[in-house]
Amino acid sequence: MSLTMSGLDCHRTPLALREQLAFSGEGLRRALDHLRDQPGVTGCVLLSTCNRTELYLTGDSETPWRLLCRVAGVSEEQLRPYFETRTGLDAARHLTEVACGLHSQILGEDQIITQVRTALDAALEARTADPVLAALFRHAVTAGKRAKTQVSVTRDAPSLGGQCRDVLRRELGTLDGKRVLVIGNGQMGRLAAETLRAAGAQVSVTLRTYRHGETVVPAGCGTVPYEDRIAALEGMDAVISATTSPHYTLTKQQLETVVRRPSIAVDLAVPRDIEPACAALLTCYDTDALGAAGPGSPEEKSALEKIAWEELERFHQWLRRQTAAERPLRFPIFLDLSGKKVVLVGGGAIAARRIGVLRQFGCEITVIAPTLSCRADDLTWLARPYCEGDLEGAALAIAATNDRSVNRRVGEDAKALGIPVSVADCEAECSFYFPAICVGDGLVAGVVSEGKDHHRTARAAKAIRKVLEELP
Repeated sequence: MSLTMSGLDCHRTPLALREQLAFSGEGLRRALDHLRDQPGVTGCVLLSTCNRTELYLTGDSETPWRLLCRVAGVSEEQLRPYFETRTGLDAARHLTEVACGLHSQILGEDQIITQVRTALDAALEARTADPVLAALFRHAVTAGKRAKTQVSVTRDAPSLGGQCRDVLRRELGTLDGKRVLVIGNGQMGRLAAETLRAAGAQVSVTLRTYRHGETVVPAGCGTVPYEDRIAALEGMDAVISATTSPHYTLTKQQLETVVRRPSIAVDLAVPRDIEPACAALLTCYDTDALGAAGPGSPEEKSALEKIAWEELERFHQWLRRQTAAERPLRFPIFLDLSGKKVVLVGGGAIAARRIGVLRQFGCEITVIAPTLSCRADDLTWLARPYCEGDLEGAALAIAATNDRSVNRRVGEDAKALGIPVSVADCEAECSFYFPAICVGDGLVAGVVSEGKDHHRTARAAKAIRKVLEELP
């Protein structure tokens, strides 16, 4: 197995160095695009969290840590001593353990499950996750979910939000009635706000924009426009920042303009949101300063390790099946779709091509998408997002949106209902493979590949169409 990973984490690497290799949002997408184009890279997934950055590669490329440093534009020599590189099943084992919370500051913390899932979704969206990496990360997510539901880890601070609460309570004496400003309304910001509000604090959350019905504000919390955050600090007891901003959300110069400034600041972001120089004006905590919540008991650790090993073995079994002497070709099957319901979720270019093909076979096409890029005169178009129950009565289902989570959900729903499904952006989630269709006089042929060379499939289909056209 040509699997390799390199990573650094909070146990070995100072935050000042770690934040140089933090990727999120558009930066993560650009990194994946760059990595995908490197010589020898077959697949890649980049896991970047507050506590770790890890690059998983398949193929025959340079060592992952070198590629990471290059894409981030940082010094290889400075960071080289902090990286750990693993190969093969050792790399796979490490990921399943990470997903179970075995390498977190808090044993068994479950936020890492979402982070591993998000890393895979980003790679699938960027088309950088090959079947091996997709399978590995899915088994890791399964391991994390099992760890969360099957192992009860005893701890006082189950998350960074809990640690933040405990630090503020220790510094302020109590949280009852204390005024706290949370800068950032993403997942971490909302978690911190909810935890502090439940502990009795008066919490305000900054918002860059507000869209009715879309923006989620933690219950009981006030809101402040992001651009008014400095003025809102007046009279606050504490400030927390948790954004993905590439710039500081709070600088020493800005803090000096506040007369009755907070006495404590907690920075939950990597890279840091709060300028380190602010420590001259108030007490500052970053993610490393929050510290760990304890190692857990030997029994808890053993139970988590057992789950990680079990999912690793399941991945290994899957891998052995895929790497048998020769991967079996896909069996062609031809269906009579006359009058049958086919549900297609998505309205973009790929969906339009699928619709164009299906129109030739007499099926009743139902398209579910807010917008549609082809004519809708001979099909049923539900101009809205996909909902549970939309696949009822379908003979086939096709997921072809530009949203990875929606495509995955359609695939899962179809399989639960026993409906064959083609998922346009993930081969591993398909139960049938939408072929290149070649139609002649009373003849039809379909062409699919092993999933490795779509250009070759297109060339083969073109040649077959020519033969069918010329056939007497």
